[in-house]
Amino acid sequence: MQAFGFDKFGGPAVFQTIEKPTPTPKAGQVAIDVIGFGFNPYDASLRRGDQATARPLPFPIIPGQDVVGKISALGEGVTDYAIGDIVMNHRPLRGYSEVVTASLAKVAPKSAALSFLDAAALPNVGTVAYALVHSLGQLQKGQNVAVIGASGSVGSLAVQLAKYAGARVLAIAGERHKDFIHWLTPDDVYYYDGVAKRDNAWAQRFDLVVDAATMGANGELAAWLVKPTGIVTTVGETSTIPAAAGVTLRAAGGKQETSDHDILMYFNHMADTYGLTIRVADNVPFSAAGVQQAHELLDQGGVPGKIVAVRPHGRTTRHTPPKQ
Repeated sequence: MQAFGFDKFGGPAVFQTIEKPTPTPKAGQVAIDVIGFGFNPYDASLRRGDQATARPLPFPIIPGQDVVGKISALGEGVTDYAIGDIVMNHRPLRGYSEVVTASLAKVAPKSAALSFLDAAALPNVGTVAYALVHSLGQLQKGQNVAVIGASGSVGSLAVQLAKYAGARVLAIAGERHKDFIHWLTPDDVYYYDGVAKRDNAWAQRFDLVVDAATMGANGELAAWLVKPTGIVTTVGETSTIPAAAGVTLRAAGGKQETSDHDILMYFNHMADTYGLTIRVADNVPFSAAGVQQAHELLDQGGVPGKIVAVRPHGRTTRHTPPKQ
């Protein structure tokens, strides 16, 4: 099978096609013929060598945390899925491949309410958004929530998670994203670069503030919004948030108590019952050239949503395991 990786650090051009043996699932695993995969900023940091000290990996390195595809083989003991099922997979590496294997804790059926583009974009940003709102944010129904970076892949999901949980939500984004923010149906909007200015009624009002902007670079704004006894969750470093002593600060990262399977199933339920908007910016070719193109966009920055590589997949009709 083919995979797309690199054997030296550098720019997008280091990606090449790599021939590898087709993997065989172990007990409790499935093999997935990959229809599409997503791209994340972390993939670019691996490629540049930024993670070489913190996470040394042998070459060749094949990035990729998001996969959607069709189950092609079952490991020993797997009874919840059948060959041909369409599934999503959140994984640590090697998503840029024609075939992957995955444990059941990291796999979930793809809801028919999600497109293949959606499913290729969802796993990584979905698990991060879930952590910011639920695992770390401990959101309760009826609370006030502010989401900084609401137009991004993580932030837009955080808005929807909070609304789905019964919170009142302030979405904070750039005014150029106004049309997209409209589809998220927040209760209030603050366009930080538009005519709307900070409303003093928002100061210290929010039980939970989610900073989902790039690198979590809005610590001062988060501290201004959060209640003196509230929670701030961030994709960045908590050290940049000058919050009051009673405010709880939590950063995304690390293992969640809720499994990736259960988180993806939660999003499936949202998609089926409430609707789910996943921001996909571009679909590049499923090839080494497509991967290079995607990484050029990652390096440029400012891409409004996820980049995915989804190849033509024909008609599929089965999205959930049979009832036992």
